[in-house]
Amino acid sequence: MHDDIYMLWLSSLVHQVGSRKLNSLLEAFGSAAAIFKSSSEELYGQMSSAPYAFECISKNRDLEYIEALLEKMESRGIVYISRNNPRFPSLLKEIPDPPVGIFFIGTLPADNTEKVAVIGSRKCSEYGLLTARLLARPLAAAGIVIVSGMARGVDSMAHRGALQGGGTTIAVLGCGVDICYPAENRELREEIIRNGCVISEYSPGVRPTPAFFPARNRIISGLCRAVIVTEAGLKSGTLITVDQAQEQGREVLAVPGNISSKLSQGTNRLIRDGAFPVSNYEDILNVLGITPAAETQNLPQNPQNSKSSLAPEEKRVYDRLSLEPISFDKLADTAEVDIGRLHLICTGLELKGLAKKLPGARYIRN
Repeated sequence: MHDDIYMLWLSSLVHQVGSRKLNSLLEAFGSAAAIFKSSSEELYGQMSSAPYAFECISKNRDLEYIEALLEKMESRGIVYISRNNPRFPSLLKEIPDPPVGIFFIGTLPADNTEKVAVIGSRKCSEYGLLTARLLARPLAAAGIVIVSGMARGVDSMAHRGALQGGGTTIAVLGCGVDICYPAENRELREEIIRNGCVISEYSPGVRPTPAFFPARNRIISGLCRAVIVTEAGLKSGTLITVDQAQEQGREVLAVPGNISSKLSQGTNRLIRDGAFPVSNYEDILNVLGITPAAETQNLPQNPQNSKSSLAPEEKRVYDRLSLEPISFDKLADTAEVDIGRLHLICTGLELKGLAKKLPGARYIRN
């Protein structure tokens, strides 16, 4: 029987045994088939220090349920490739603890396609969300695959930015690819599948648990040459991905933030410690050694969003907006516009997609 079947068998146990233990077994036995066919004594000799993992493997050495899993995968459009498969991403194969294999739904981008990860905190500010989209959109339009984790906050916005740029995006999950997590991202997940894929090392039906996400993060960075952090506090889980990226030898880039914002303390410290500071998408292309085009020609354009069409009074208000929120009253003072008139101008800028209203009567540039 083809060894990929036995690799699929091993991958179906990752959520119980862990990839590190499975990798050590592969190194000891030489192949997944050899693990499957080994005697209990041989297997226990390699796993005496991990009795629970030994029990999991021993009681599941039955290919009948793998045949049932294959039928389930086929009915749901799920594809599995082991790391022995030529289609398996070459960068991911090189990391210290590579997945035994990956499950995916959608179209796996070609191995020679440039990929970057855009990540950040789930609890983020509008600044973090906007920078994720502002970077992902032109990068995707330039042909770079955007990789993230489909979590709330920055991850979701990175995927949306890539889709708005008409590009390709990959979502790496901490659960089976047949499970939408978080549930509110169902429409986003379907869009990602149509314009890329969702990936996981966990077999279909495996529910998300907190322990799976650090392992998931090593795949996000492992797929890419560079990792861009848009916003992260000092204790953000995003920094776990950064540690893994550095261990993997990936480029780490960070977006500078307001020094008074706790949500930017992590990114500002990364820059202090040597991460490349990012102010626009061209900075990222330069780090990757890609010559920026004069224009990202594939970027969808919305004629309503043109600043050149603004009336002088609208432009004066727009020029006072930035990615940092400004109160309506302060905007009225700095733009020197009558409050009644300012309401109309702000509404017009929102309709044109150039401004966004936040809670508390605050505005930012969109």
